Amino acid sequence: MCVVGLHFVKLIILMKLQRKSYMEKSKILVLEDNKIIREGIKEYLEENNYIVEEVTTIEEFYNKFIDDIDIFLLDINLPDGNAFNIVPKIKKLKKPIIFLTVRDEEEDIINGLKIGGDDYITKPFKLSILKARIETVLRRYKNENGRFIYYDKMVLDIEGTALYIDGNEVELRPKEYLLLETFMKNIEKTLTRDFLMEITWDNYEEFVNDNTLSVTIKRLREKLEIYGKNIKTIRGLGYKLESYK
Repeated sequence: MCVVGLHFVKLIILMKLQRKSYMEKSKILVLEDNKIIREGIKEYLEENNYIVEEVTTIEEFYNKFIDDIDIFLLDINLPDGNAFNIVPKIKKLKKPIIFLTVRDEEEDIINGLKIGGDDYITKPFKLSILKARIETVLRRYKNENGRFIYYDKMVLDIEGTALYIDGNEVELRPKEYLLLETFMKNIEKTLTRDFLMEITWDNYEEFVNDNTLSVTIKRLREKLEIYGKNIKTIRGLGYKLESYK
């Protein structure tokens, strides 16, 4: 098969994987002993394209296969104990947790987040807000742990070291790719010029100065089209990729 043919096959496979990642339903486990709340959450989230499984006690949780769960929604006060005690088991799977509870004291909220909660929602709450919080947490975990990093219609393929905008591949030089990957993994974080130069260039192989970085980022902005303007210069510090709005 010719080089062009191989490239075409690679692109087709990548786009299929990309579509699959968009279409796959996330699986949620709800640990909640209140039947009305539990069934309300389940019905609403299933209507919004999620798979929802339920348990009502900590004992049921420990007896359930949870390796395929994408995110956990945990009430804290349960008939047989405190859900804080099961957090270590979930964190071993590197999966996110959102607490749903009536415990609204500042100390409880801080403790829940400190021990590993990714979000903390106090009851009563609107289901639409819960859904938005779930989407935000899942998106962050997908970007941190998945093959693809998504930024609106821009997709970075980590394994394939390739960039796609609106389904079309954008050719990047190696240094441009390294910079973009760093930005997309650190959205809304200011990255210093020294930090970017250190992770992108090997100073033992080539001479690099501030102008080298500036020129490379200028080229990257141009290649990113409408998204390039979101790489902001932070005067006196470095650069930041802002969230897409």
